[in-house]
Amino acid sequence: MKNKISILFGLLIVIFLVFWCMWSYYRTFLYDDVVIILTGTGIVTLLYLLNRITIFKKKLGFALKHILDNNFQTGISMPGRDELTLLASNFNNAIDRINEYDILRENKIVSLNRLLNAVNRSVENGIMTLDLESSRIKINRTAQDIWGIKQDELSIDSVMKLESNSAFNNLYQEIISGRANTITGDLELFLPILRAKASVKLKMFAIKDKDEKLNTILCIFKET
Repeated sequence: MKNKISILFGLLIVIFLVFWCMWSYYRTFLYDDVVIILTGTGIVTLLYLLNRITIFKKKLGFALKHILDNNFQTGISMPGRDELTLLASNFNNAIDRINEYDILRENKIVSLNRLLNAVNRSVENGIMTLDLESSRIKINRTAQDIWGIKQDELSIDSVMKLESNSAFNNLYQEIISGRANTITGDLELFLPILRAKASVKLKMFAIKDKDEKLNTILCIFKET
């Protein structure tokens, strides 16, 4: 019965109203056992409701704590057929939807990383992948040919600290700060390898993980 709590609250109110009326108008005919029964019924009903609400509150608190820790494998178990049970069921359905979305996003990220690796090996344009977690830059074969180098990996810091790369650094900071997810520019880019440099038309893309955290910057460019 979905309206069980509402009925219990109504019953509690009715009991006390009846008790009050009988006490007000029929004091001389009111027996002690009637008083005890009505009072006891009211107290039991009230305690039952308070206990259900307290249990639901605690379970909801634990579930929300797990969600804030990015753990969506959670829910609320609330036996019964009242409004709190229905509310717990709706909460669990919402968490299931969020969990499905989270898994879908995670799968898309894995697919995207595989796609990036494939593109990095075969695309005709130059590609530099800036891995912010490892602070490394991976350079594909086309990019190596543009700069006339054989090295396929550099540190991000070694490129950023070159004063001549201020234009590149400005674009990089736009992505890092979150002011842009995609940005383009024509510039000269220097690499700390045999003073290598090239004039390129560059496009930067922000790539975020499932928690919306920026972990990779993809740079695609061609020589101008």
